[in-house]
This record gives sequence, structure tokens and C-alpha cells, in this order.
Amino acid sequence: MFHLVSSLYTQYTKREQYNILILGLDNAGKTTFLEHLKLLYSSSTDTSSNKKESDARSISDILKSKRILPTVGQNTTTIKFESSIESHLSSQFKNINLKFWDLGGQKSLRNMWSRYYNSCHGIIFIIDSTDTERFQECYETLKEIAHDESWKNLENGDENEILNIPILMLANKQDLPEAVDLVSLKTGVFIQLVSELEATDSKLLPVSVLQNEGLKESLEWLVTRLIYNKGNKMPEYK
Repeated sequence: MFHLVSSLYTQYTKREQYNILILGLDNAGKTTFLEHLKLLYSSSTDTSSNKKESDARSISDILKSKRILPTVGQNTTTIKFESSIESHLSSQFKNINLKFWDLGGQKSLRNMWSRYYNSCHGIIFIIDSTDTERFQECYETLKEIAHDESWKNLENGDENEILNIPILMLANKQDLPEAVDLVSLKTGVFIQLVSELEATDSKLLPVSVLQNEGLKESLEWLVTRLIYNKGNKMPEYK
């Protein structure tokens, strides 16, 4: 009887887990984005002191006071996702964990990204919308991700079938006066890529990580797409 009750409890309390890669060129704001999410949502690594600090000061102030170093290797964290949107999918938003992998964006580290593709359910690609000199490099990096051989779904024996997962592109630093706006980004160097990715499941959205603008709304879109994409990529259960 004990084993039956224990099994039912485990079945009832287990959560869907989606693995999400945070990619982008170095200095785009990837690690700051992850740190912000840890403050916005309940995290398995949160402590009571962190929560008290968050209550006492604004999230933006906390982030600005932190010394965030470039990622060499990877940072990981898992959050319990909580939706603020009421919709027909509200019941499916419950019991969801999001595990984020923040991978280093230096050129020497990007060849390691593909090692994580087979186990991920979605990608967040962060663009520094003030770094106009590297837009072309950013575009080429995104194109390499989208056309990487690792996406081929060989389990069904079809080498031409591409595993379809959501790609959320975030144009960061939109609060700065020198930032290129979303319309210009979509109609500029990224126009061809945005058009190509529409065949999969992608979105380009404006955000300001430091100012906490657009983060929750962007994550809501991604989680909605992860749920819709279960047929292509089932979540893990933890």
C-alpha cells in the first residue's frame, strides 16, 4: 500500500522539464538575462536571503549592482515557470520546469554549442541591438545554428527531416538610444533569416534585460510554443 501511495504521489507531483539553450555572441547580455530570470521566477537555487534582497530592492537595481563576468563554459539554472496569462492553455502552464543552459559566446567556444542541440527543446538567441558592426556575424551565427547537421532527426530513418524546435530571438538593449529598433532589424541584415525561420517556429522580440522590459512576455511566448511542440520534442519529467 505504501509503495502504491508513493508511486501515485510521484506521478502527481512530477513536473515537465524543458531544456533551453541561451545563445548569442559574447557581450550580448546572455548571462545577465539568466540572472534576471533567477530573480523573476522561483529557482531551485534561490535562498531566503536572495528572496529578501529581491523584496527590498528592485530587480533592475540588484542586477546593476552585480559584477557579471563573461561566461567561459556554461552556466545552468532551473526555474519553476509561473504564467501570468489567462488562456485556454492555463492548465498546461502548471507544473513546468525550465532548465537553462547559458553557453559562452566567444568565437572559440561556439563550436561546442552543437553538443547540446539533441537534448534541448528550445533556443533563446540574444542579439545586442547596439552592436551594428557585428550584425553580419550575428546573422551568420544564427544561420549556422538553424542549418546544423545535429537537427536532423535520424530516429525515424529520414535524413532530410529537420527537428523543429522554437527559436526565440531577443533584440536586447532596446532602452539605449543607439539601439536599432525591431522594424529595422527585421528589414535589415536579418530579413532573409527571419523569412527562413518562419518555416520553423521563431520570433524576434525587443527586450531590455537590465530594465526588465519584455522578459516575461517573451518567455510566455516560448513556453506556449514548447507546449505546442510536444509532438516533435517531448519534455523530460522530473
